[in-house]
Amino acid sequence: MKIWILNHVALKPTDTGITRHYDLAHELVKKGHQIRIFASSFLAYQFKWRNEEKKNYSENVNGVQFEWMWTLPYKGNGIKRVLNMISYFFMALYRGMKVKETPDVIVGSSVHLFACLAAYFLSKWKKAVYVVEIRDLWPRTLVDLGSMSKRHPAVLMFGAIEKFVYKRAERIIVTLPGAIEYISQFGVDKNIIHFVPNGIKLERILEKHREPSLREELDEIKRKHGKIAMYVGAHGIANSLETAVNSAKWTDPEEVAYVFIGDGPDKPNLMRLAENVPNVYFFGGIPKHEVMATLNLADVLIVSMLNTPLYKYGISLNKLNDYLLIGKPILFAGNVANNIVENAGAGLTVVPEDERAFAEGLKKLLQLSNDEKLKIASNSFRYVTDHHDMKKLAERFLTICSLNDHLKEG
Repeated sequence: MKIWILNHVALKPTDTGITRHYDLAHELVKKGHQIRIFASSFLAYQFKWRNEEKKNYSENVNGVQFEWMWTLPYKGNGIKRVLNMISYFFMALYRGMKVKETPDVIVGSSVHLFACLAAYFLSKWKKAVYVVEIRDLWPRTLVDLGSMSKRHPAVLMFGAIEKFVYKRAERIIVTLPGAIEYISQFGVDKNIIHFVPNGIKLERILEKHREPSLREELDEIKRKHGKIAMYVGAHGIANSLETAVNSAKWTDPEEVAYVFIGDGPDKPNLMRLAENVPNVYFFGGIPKHEVMATLNLADVLIVSMLNTPLYKYGISLNKLNDYLLIGKPILFAGNVANNIVENAGAGLTVVPEDERAFAEGLKKLLQLSNDEKLKIASNSFRYVTDHHDMKKLAERFLTICSLNDHLKEG
Protein backbone atom coordinates (compact mmCIF):
# COMPACT_ATOMS: atom_id res chain seq x y z
CA MET A 1 0.00 0.00 0.00
CA LYS A 2 1.11 3.55 -0.74
CA ILE A 3 0.33 6.05 2.00
CA TRP A 4 1.02 9.77 2.06
CA ILE A 5 1.11 11.55 5.41
CA LEU A 6 0.88 15.33 5.64
CA ASN A 7 2.35 16.52 8.95
CA HIS A 8 3.82 20.01 9.08
CA VAL A 9 6.17 19.20 11.99
CA ALA A 10 7.13 15.59 11.21
CA LEU A 11 10.66 14.68 12.26
CA LYS A 12 13.39 12.16 11.53
CA PRO A 13 14.47 9.67 14.24
CA THR A 14 17.66 11.65 14.86
CA ASP A 15 15.73 14.84 15.60
CA THR A 16 14.70 16.13 19.02
CA GLY A 17 10.93 15.91 19.35
CA ILE A 18 7.93 13.80 18.38
CA THR A 19 8.62 11.17 15.71
CA ARG A 20 5.19 9.49 15.65
CA HIS A 21 4.85 9.33 11.88
CA TYR A 22 8.39 8.23 11.15
CA ASP A 23 8.00 5.46 13.74
CA LEU A 24 4.68 4.29 12.28
CA ALA A 25 6.03 4.57 8.74
CA HIS A 26 9.22 2.68 9.52
CA GLU A 27 7.24 -0.27 10.87
CA LEU A 28 5.06 -0.29 7.75
CA VAL A 29 8.03 0.04 5.39
CA LYS A 30 9.52 -3.08 6.95
CA LYS A 31 6.36 -4.91 5.82
CA GLY A 32 6.68 -3.71 2.24
CA HIS A 33 4.45 -0.63 2.26
CA GLN A 34 5.52 2.70 0.75
CA ILE A 35 5.19 5.76 2.97
CA ARG A 36 5.82 9.37 1.95
CA ILE A 37 5.77 12.14 4.59
CA PHE A 38 5.31 15.81 3.64
CA ALA A 39 6.88 18.08 6.29
CA SER A 40 8.30 21.57 6.65
CA SER A 41 12.03 22.07 6.27
CA PHE A 42 11.72 24.97 8.73
CA LEU A 43 11.87 23.49 12.21
CA ALA A 44 9.05 24.81 14.34
CA TYR A 45 9.87 25.54 18.00
CA GLN A 46 13.56 25.82 17.09
CA PHE A 47 12.84 28.51 14.50
CA LYS A 48 15.61 27.45 12.14
CA TRP A 49 16.07 25.68 8.81
CA ARG A 50 16.77 21.98 8.77
CA ASN A 51 19.30 22.61 6.01
CA GLU A 52 20.53 26.14 5.30
CA GLU A 53 21.68 25.12 1.82
CA LYS A 54 18.35 23.81 0.53
CA LYS A 55 14.71 24.27 1.48
CA ASN A 56 12.82 21.98 -0.93
CA TYR A 57 14.20 18.49 -1.30
CA SER A 58 13.47 14.79 -0.86
CA GLU A 59 15.21 12.46 1.57
CA ASN A 60 15.00 8.71 2.10
CA VAL A 61 15.36 7.90 5.80
CA ASN A 62 15.62 4.15 6.37
CA GLY A 63 13.09 3.52 3.63
CA VAL A 64 10.68 6.29 4.68
CA GLN A 65 10.46 9.01 2.02
CA PHE A 66 10.42 12.56 3.38
CA GLU A 67 9.37 15.52 1.23
CA TRP A 68 10.90 18.55 2.95
CA MET A 69 9.14 21.75 1.95
CA TRP A 70 9.85 25.45 2.29
CA THR A 71 7.43 27.26 4.61
CA LEU A 72 7.51 30.88 5.68
CA PRO A 73 10.05 31.28 8.51
CA TYR A 74 8.78 32.82 11.73
CA LYS A 75 9.47 33.26 15.41
CA GLY A 76 7.01 33.40 18.30
CA ASN A 77 3.22 33.15 18.11
CA GLY A 78 2.28 36.15 15.96
CA ILE A 79 0.66 36.46 12.55
CA LYS A 80 3.75 35.00 10.87
CA ARG A 81 3.06 31.67 12.57
CA VAL A 82 -0.37 31.54 10.92
CA LEU A 83 1.19 32.52 7.60
CA ASN A 84 3.72 29.71 8.12
CA MET A 85 0.81 27.26 8.40
CA ILE A 86 -0.89 28.67 5.31
CA SER A 87 2.37 28.42 3.35
CA TYR A 88 2.52 24.74 4.33
CA PHE A 89 -0.96 24.27 2.83
CA PHE A 90 0.06 25.67 -0.55
CA MET A 91 3.45 23.98 -0.62
CA ALA A 92 1.91 20.60 0.24
CA LEU A 93 -0.51 20.98 -2.66
CA TYR A 94 2.29 22.01 -5.02
CA ARG A 95 4.71 19.26 -4.01
CA GLY A 96 1.96 16.63 -3.87
CA MET A 97 0.76 17.42 -7.37
CA LYS A 98 4.35 17.31 -8.68
CA VAL A 99 4.94 13.77 -7.32
CA LYS A 100 3.96 11.31 -10.04
CA GLU A 101 3.18 8.56 -7.55
CA THR A 102 -0.49 7.68 -7.06
CA PRO A 103 -1.12 6.93 -3.37
CA ASP A 104 -3.90 4.69 -2.06
CA VAL A 105 -4.44 6.79 1.06
CA ILE A 106 -3.64 10.37 2.01
CA VAL A 107 -3.58 11.21 5.72
CA GLY A 108 -3.79 14.82 6.84
CA SER A 109 -2.53 15.16 10.41
CA SER A 110 -2.97 18.12 12.75
CA VAL A 111 -1.79 19.92 15.05
CA HIS A 112 -2.92 22.70 12.69
CA LEU A 113 -5.75 21.88 10.33
CA PHE A 114 -4.26 23.24 7.11
CA ALA A 115 -2.48 19.90 6.76
CA CYS A 116 -5.85 18.14 6.92
CA LEU A 117 -7.29 20.59 4.40
CA ALA A 118 -4.40 20.10 1.96
CA ALA A 119 -4.79 16.32 2.28
CA TYR A 120 -8.45 16.64 1.27
CA PHE A 121 -7.69 18.45 -1.99
CA LEU A 122 -4.79 16.12 -2.78
CA SER A 123 -7.00 13.10 -2.14
CA LYS A 124 -9.46 14.43 -4.73
CA TRP A 125 -6.64 15.13 -7.21
CA LYS A 126 -5.07 11.70 -6.69
CA LYS A 127 -8.39 9.84 -6.21
CA ALA A 128 -7.11 8.47 -2.89
CA VAL A 129 -8.87 7.58 0.35
CA TYR A 130 -9.01 10.63 2.62
CA VAL A 131 -8.06 10.14 6.27
CA VAL A 132 -7.94 12.87 8.90
CA GLU A 133 -5.73 12.43 11.96
CA ILE A 134 -6.40 14.70 14.95
CA ARG A 135 -3.59 14.93 17.49
CA ASP A 136 -4.76 18.16 19.10
CA LEU A 137 -8.26 19.65 19.20
CA TRP A 138 -7.86 22.93 17.35
CA PRO A 139 -9.41 25.42 17.80
CA ARG A 140 -10.69 24.10 21.17
CA THR A 141 -7.11 23.94 22.51
CA LEU A 142 -6.46 27.58 21.60
CA VAL A 143 -9.53 28.69 23.54
CA ASP A 144 -9.29 26.39 26.58
CA LEU A 145 -5.63 27.18 27.16
CA GLY A 146 -6.46 30.87 27.17
CA SER A 147 -4.45 31.76 24.07
CA MET A 148 -7.43 33.17 22.16
CA SER A 149 -11.07 34.13 22.60
CA LYS A 150 -13.90 32.27 20.90
CA ARG A 151 -14.34 35.21 18.54
CA HIS A 152 -10.71 35.54 17.52
CA PRO A 153 -10.40 35.41 13.70
CA ALA A 154 -7.97 32.47 13.89
CA VAL A 155 -10.40 30.51 16.07
CA LEU A 156 -13.26 31.18 13.67
CA MET A 157 -11.07 30.18 10.73
CA PHE A 158 -9.90 26.93 12.28
CA GLY A 159 -13.45 26.19 13.43
CA ALA A 160 -14.65 26.41 9.83
CA ILE A 161 -11.82 24.17 8.58
CA GLU A 162 -12.50 21.72 11.41
CA LYS A 163 -16.11 21.22 10.35
CA PHE A 164 -15.11 20.99 6.69
CA VAL A 165 -12.55 18.19 7.13
CA TYR A 166 -14.58 16.20 9.66
CA LYS A 167 -17.56 16.04 7.33
CA ARG A 168 -15.48 14.93 4.34
CA ALA A 169 -13.14 12.43 5.98
CA GLU A 170 -13.69 8.80 5.03
CA ARG A 171 -12.26 7.94 8.42
CA ILE A 172 -10.70 9.82 11.31
CA ILE A 173 -7.83 8.81 13.60
CA VAL A 174 -7.53 10.42 17.03
CA THR A 175 -4.78 10.21 19.63
CA LEU A 176 -7.06 11.32 22.49
CA PRO A 177 -9.71 8.78 23.58
CA GLY A 178 -12.26 11.47 24.40
CA ALA A 179 -11.88 13.06 20.96
CA ILE A 180 -14.31 10.47 19.61
CA GLU A 181 -17.12 12.07 21.62
CA TYR A 182 -15.95 15.57 20.72
CA ILE A 183 -15.87 14.95 16.96
CA SER A 184 -19.17 13.07 16.94
CA GLN A 185 -20.81 16.30 18.15
CA PHE A 186 -20.26 17.62 14.62
CA GLY A 187 -22.56 14.95 13.22
CA VAL A 188 -19.75 12.55 12.36
CA ASP A 189 -20.51 8.82 12.58
CA LYS A 190 -18.57 7.36 15.52
CA ASN A 191 -17.92 4.23 13.48
CA ILE A 192 -15.43 6.07 11.27
CA ILE A 193 -13.46 7.49 14.23
CA HIS A 194 -10.60 5.33 15.50
CA PHE A 195 -8.27 5.72 18.49
CA VAL A 196 -4.54 5.25 17.84
CA PRO A 197 -2.53 6.75 20.72
CA ASN A 198 1.10 7.78 20.57
CA GLY A 199 3.48 4.89 21.06
CA ILE A 200 7.10 3.89 21.41
CA LYS A 201 9.48 1.33 19.95
CA LEU A 202 10.05 -1.12 22.81
CA GLU A 203 13.58 -1.87 21.63
CA ARG A 204 14.53 1.65 22.69
CA ILE A 205 14.92 0.27 26.21
CA LEU A 206 18.34 -0.97 25.05
CA GLU A 207 19.42 2.66 24.65
CA LYS A 208 19.54 3.06 28.43
CA HIS A 209 23.01 1.50 28.30
CA ARG A 210 24.38 4.37 26.19
CA GLU A 211 26.58 7.03 27.75
CA PRO A 212 24.48 10.23 27.97
CA SER A 213 26.12 13.55 27.16
CA LEU A 214 24.84 15.00 30.46
CA ARG A 215 26.42 12.26 32.58
CA GLU A 216 29.02 14.47 34.29
CA GLU A 217 26.57 17.28 35.02
CA LEU A 218 23.94 14.95 36.42
CA ASP A 219 26.46 13.04 38.52
CA GLU A 220 27.61 16.34 40.01
CA ILE A 221 24.01 17.33 40.75
CA LYS A 222 23.47 14.02 42.54
CA ARG A 223 26.60 14.50 44.60
CA LYS A 224 25.36 17.92 45.64
CA HIS A 225 21.66 17.21 46.19
CA GLY A 226 21.26 13.46 46.66
CA LYS A 227 18.48 12.60 44.20
CA ILE A 228 17.05 13.92 40.95
CA ALA A 229 13.47 14.63 39.88
CA MET A 230 13.63 14.94 36.10
CA TYR A 231 11.50 16.33 33.31
CA VAL A 232 12.37 15.74 29.66
CA GLY A 233 10.17 17.40 27.07
CA ALA A 234 8.77 20.65 25.73
CA HIS A 235 8.76 23.79 27.88
CA GLY A 236 5.45 25.36 26.90
CA ILE A 237 2.57 26.94 28.77
CA ALA A 238 0.51 23.75 28.41
CA ASN A 239 3.22 21.80 30.25
CA SER A 240 2.60 23.85 33.41
CA LEU A 241 6.21 23.55 34.51
CA GLU A 242 5.80 26.67 36.63
CA THR A 243 4.08 24.47 39.21
CA ALA A 244 7.04 22.11 39.32
CA VAL A 245 9.60 24.91 39.53
CA ASN A 246 7.73 26.69 42.32
CA SER A 247 7.34 23.45 44.26
CA ALA A 248 11.11 23.34 44.75
CA LYS A 249 10.83 25.85 47.62
CA TRP A 250 8.91 23.20 49.57
CA THR A 251 11.71 20.65 49.24
CA ASP A 252 15.13 20.24 50.89
CA PRO A 253 17.95 21.13 48.44
CA GLU A 254 20.15 18.59 50.20
CA GLU A 255 17.71 15.80 49.35
CA VAL A 256 16.54 16.46 45.79
CA ALA A 257 17.23 18.56 42.71
CA TYR A 258 14.86 19.33 39.85
CA VAL A 259 16.32 18.85 36.37
CA PHE A 260 14.45 20.19 33.33
CA ILE A 261 15.71 19.06 29.92
CA GLY A 262 14.31 20.47 26.69
CA ASP A 263 13.32 23.67 24.95
CA GLY A 264 10.21 25.72 24.38
CA PRO A 265 8.68 29.20 24.50
CA ASP A 266 8.13 29.17 28.27
CA LYS A 267 11.70 28.23 29.15
CA PRO A 268 13.03 31.80 29.64
CA ASN A 269 10.20 32.53 32.08
CA LEU A 270 10.86 29.30 33.99
CA MET A 271 14.55 30.10 34.26
CA ARG A 272 13.71 33.53 35.70
CA LEU A 273 11.45 31.86 38.28
CA ALA A 274 14.31 29.59 39.33
CA GLU A 275 17.05 32.23 39.51
CA ASN A 276 17.25 32.12 43.31
CA VAL A 277 16.30 28.46 43.75
CA PRO A 278 19.44 26.41 44.50
CA ASN A 279 18.11 22.99 43.45
CA VAL A 280 16.60 23.70 40.01
CA TYR A 281 18.64 23.10 36.83
CA PHE A 282 17.92 23.56 33.13
CA PHE A 283 19.52 21.92 30.12
CA GLY A 284 18.80 22.11 26.39
CA GLY A 285 17.15 19.42 24.35
CA ILE A 286 18.94 16.12 23.85
CA PRO A 287 18.96 13.72 20.87
CA LYS A 288 16.26 11.06 20.95
CA HIS A 289 18.83 8.27 21.26
CA GLU A 290 20.03 9.77 24.55
CA VAL A 291 16.63 10.05 26.22
CA MET A 292 16.52 6.57 27.74
CA ALA A 293 20.04 6.75 29.17
CA THR A 294 19.35 10.21 30.58
CA LEU A 295 16.03 9.22 32.17
CA ASN A 296 17.78 6.24 33.71
CA LEU A 297 19.86 8.63 35.84
CA ALA A 298 16.74 10.08 37.50
CA ASP A 299 15.08 8.92 40.71
CA VAL A 300 11.63 10.31 39.90
CA LEU A 301 10.19 11.50 36.59
CA ILE A 302 7.76 14.39 36.62
CA VAL A 303 4.82 15.61 34.53
CA SER A 304 2.75 18.70 35.30
CA MET A 305 -0.47 19.64 33.48
CA LEU A 306 -2.66 22.71 33.50
CA ASN A 307 -6.00 22.50 35.28
CA THR A 308 -8.23 22.92 32.24
CA PRO A 309 -11.48 21.37 30.94
CA LEU A 310 -9.61 20.56 27.72
CA TYR A 311 -8.24 17.39 29.31
CA LYS A 312 -11.68 15.86 29.69
CA TYR A 313 -10.93 14.54 26.21
CA GLY A 314 -7.76 12.85 27.48
CA ILE A 315 -4.05 13.15 26.84
CA SER A 316 -1.48 11.33 24.74
CA LEU A 317 1.94 12.51 25.89
CA ASN A 318 4.97 11.02 24.16
CA LYS A 319 7.08 11.71 27.23
CA LEU A 320 4.87 9.36 29.26
CA ASN A 321 5.76 6.52 26.92
CA ASP A 322 9.44 7.26 27.48
CA TYR A 323 8.84 7.41 31.23
CA LEU A 324 6.90 4.15 31.32
CA LEU A 325 9.46 2.30 29.25
CA ILE A 326 12.36 3.28 31.51
CA GLY A 327 10.27 2.28 34.54
CA LYS A 328 11.12 5.03 37.03
CA PRO A 329 8.41 6.26 39.48
CA ILE A 330 6.31 9.02 37.88
CA LEU A 331 4.85 12.03 39.66
CA PHE A 332 1.85 13.21 37.64
CA ALA A 333 0.06 16.47 38.40
CA GLY A 334 -3.11 16.53 36.35
CA ASN A 335 -6.84 16.05 36.12
CA VAL A 336 -7.37 14.13 32.89
CA ALA A 337 -9.87 11.65 31.47
CA ASN A 338 -7.29 8.93 30.91
CA ASN A 339 -4.83 8.98 33.79
CA ILE A 340 -2.16 6.74 32.32
CA VAL A 341 0.07 6.90 35.40
CA GLU A 342 -2.78 5.78 37.63
CA ASN A 343 -4.03 3.13 35.19
CA ALA A 344 -0.54 1.69 34.84
CA GLY A 345 0.27 1.74 38.55
CA ALA A 346 3.36 3.72 37.61
CA GLY A 347 3.56 6.30 40.36
CA LEU A 348 1.53 8.96 42.10
CA THR A 349 -1.06 11.52 40.96
CA VAL A 350 -1.56 14.91 42.63
CA VAL A 351 -3.88 17.80 41.83
CA PRO A 352 -2.68 20.13 39.07
CA GLU A 353 -1.31 23.65 39.61
CA ASP A 354 -0.70 23.08 43.34
CA GLU A 355 2.99 23.52 44.10
CA ARG A 356 2.69 22.33 47.71
CA ALA A 357 0.88 19.13 46.67
CA PHE A 358 3.50 18.58 43.97
CA ALA A 359 6.32 18.83 46.52
CA GLU A 360 4.57 16.46 48.94
CA GLY A 361 4.00 13.93 46.17
CA LEU A 362 7.64 14.09 45.18
CA LYS A 363 8.74 13.46 48.77
CA LYS A 364 6.57 10.33 48.93
CA LEU A 365 8.04 8.89 45.75
CA LEU A 366 11.58 9.61 46.90
CA GLN A 367 10.93 7.46 49.97
CA LEU A 368 9.81 4.35 48.07
CA SER A 369 11.49 1.08 48.96
CA ASN A 370 13.41 -0.94 46.36
CA ASP A 371 10.56 -3.47 46.20
CA GLU A 372 8.05 -0.69 45.53
CA LYS A 373 10.23 0.73 42.79
CA LEU A 374 10.63 -2.69 41.18
CA LYS A 375 6.85 -3.12 41.25
CA ILE A 376 6.39 0.21 39.48
CA ALA A 377 8.95 -0.74 36.84
CA SER A 378 7.12 -4.02 36.20
CA ASN A 379 3.72 -2.32 36.02
CA SER A 380 5.02 0.35 33.67
CA PHE A 381 6.61 -2.07 31.22
CA ARG A 382 3.48 -4.22 31.12
CA TYR A 383 1.28 -1.21 30.44
CA VAL A 384 3.41 0.31 27.71
CA THR A 385 3.73 -3.11 26.04
CA ASP A 386 -0.03 -3.67 26.09
CA HIS A 387 -1.13 -0.19 25.02
CA HIS A 388 1.70 1.74 23.36
CA ASP A 389 3.89 -0.74 21.45
CA MET A 390 4.62 0.97 18.13
CA LYS A 391 4.49 -2.31 16.20
CA LYS A 392 0.92 -2.93 17.35
CA LEU A 393 -0.09 0.67 16.71
CA ALA A 394 1.34 0.55 13.18
CA GLU A 395 -0.81 -2.50 12.45
CA ARG A 396 -3.85 -0.65 13.76
CA PHE A 397 -2.97 2.42 11.68
CA LEU A 398 -2.65 0.26 8.56
CA THR A 399 -5.94 -1.52 9.22
CA ILE A 400 -7.76 1.80 9.49
CA CYS A 401 -6.21 3.03 6.26
CA SER A 402 -7.20 -0.23 4.55
CA LEU A 403 -10.89 -0.16 5.47
CA ASN A 404 -11.99 0.54 1.94
CA ASP A 405 -12.94 -1.81 -0.84
CA HIS A 406 -11.95 0.46 -3.73
CA LEU A 407 -8.24 0.89 -2.98
CA LYS A 408 -6.17 1.06 -6.12
CA GLU A 409 -3.84 -1.79 -6.92
CA GLY A 410 -0.14 -1.58 -7.63
